[in-house]
Amino acid sequence: MALTFLHFADLHLGVENYGRIDAQTGQHSRIEDFSRSLETAFDFAIEEKVDLVVFAGDAYKTCDPSPTHQRAFARQLRRLQQAAIPTVLIVGNHDTPAAFGKATSLDIFGALELDNTYVMRKPECVTIETLHGPVQIAGLPWPTRNVLRTHADYKDLSQQDLGAQIQAICAEQINEFARQLDPQIPAILTAHIAASDATYSGSERTALIGQDPTLLTSTLANPSFDYVALGHIHKYQDLHKGSVPPVVYSGSLERIDFGEEHETKGFVIGSIDIEDDNPSERTTRFEFIPVAARPFVTIEVEIDHATSPTDQIIAAIGRRDTRDAVVRVFYTMTTETDERVDIERIRLALADAFYIASIQPRIRPKDRLRRTGITEDIALGEALQRYIENNEHLSERKDDLLKKARELERILELGNEETVP
Repeated sequence: MALTFLHFADLHLGVENYGRIDAQTGQHSRIEDFSRSLETAFDFAIEEKVDLVVFAGDAYKTCDPSPTHQRAFARQLRRLQQAAIPTVLIVGNHDTPAAFGKATSLDIFGALELDNTYVMRKPECVTIETLHGPVQIAGLPWPTRNVLRTHADYKDLSQQDLGAQIQAICAEQINEFARQLDPQIPAILTAHIAASDATYSGSERTALIGQDPTLLTSTLANPSFDYVALGHIHKYQDLHKGSVPPVVYSGSLERIDFGEEHETKGFVIGSIDIEDDNPSERTTRFEFIPVAARPFVTIEVEIDHATSPTDQIIAAIGRRDTRDAVVRVFYTMTTETDERVDIERIRLALADAFYIASIQPRIRPKDRLRRTGITEDIALGEALQRYIENNEHLSERKDDLLKKARELERILELGNEETVP
């Protein structure tokens, strides 16, 4: 018997960079991108009749999403409800309000008490019945500093010390989850957290600077679990490759910015194979499924003086697939280039792009010849020689000027007051 699941994270509905308002719908064009990728994931879940969907946090861009963004997410969740697929929603850092006591952006789904929908805003372990038997879900939402600040033992700690305390508490919580598990039932740990061995994608590199709580991979890879479903890092990766349990970031469903230009986006489909005569013997398999995320394309052109700069940029555009892409163009040229770049022609060449983020020059200063130094202690002829070398327009008169200089030097040496003809 096999229990199947779909793991996704970091939807970030509400990101509205690199797009525009659709005149017909009144909605930002990027909403459709994120909604379409989510729909693709749920289409797969429904068609494959998975036993469980695990969302590892960050449903929206902010903790107070607009009704439009809430509607887009709710419409898709309803499809899972109709298909009777249990769904686990973990609260991420973008879902969490800064002020203690305020609702998270996912609390509404828990308050509605929807069938087969489990919202985890605090650490907890639940057993969920699925079509192919029970599964234990241990949920570790984003660990917020402001909760600890409300306790007397932690309120005066430095940010660094507080971060260390959070990491220790999370590690102990995972161990406590492991102690609570029934070894005869499959178990999944899902968390919205930074892992020490993770490779960060472009838009989340600030986590390294922002001192996010970071757990060791060895802490997350507790052998009591069959699979560890992570969110927070936008790049798909298995941190425990070839070992048990897999520790997997599903990555985000859509590209947020150009830092994620070269990353494939998607979700993970997995199965836990259970031995019928020995339920404690289980094998986990999983696969990353790409989605058709909005492409981002950077075009860089080094302008030479052989042909028109505009023609060179358009030729470079022609060598790339810019259809339906968010595109930016950088062109490098020297300051002495006389011909101006025709921006309108470049825009026409990018007519099939979804959005033009920028067409931006990078000016390269002209390499100047090192000027020959002239000092007070050199002879007049030598000084003139260096002056001519520094001024190319005098090169044709070089011999005549040097001849006059030698005559002037001779007159000065002899003390003759006659002028040089």
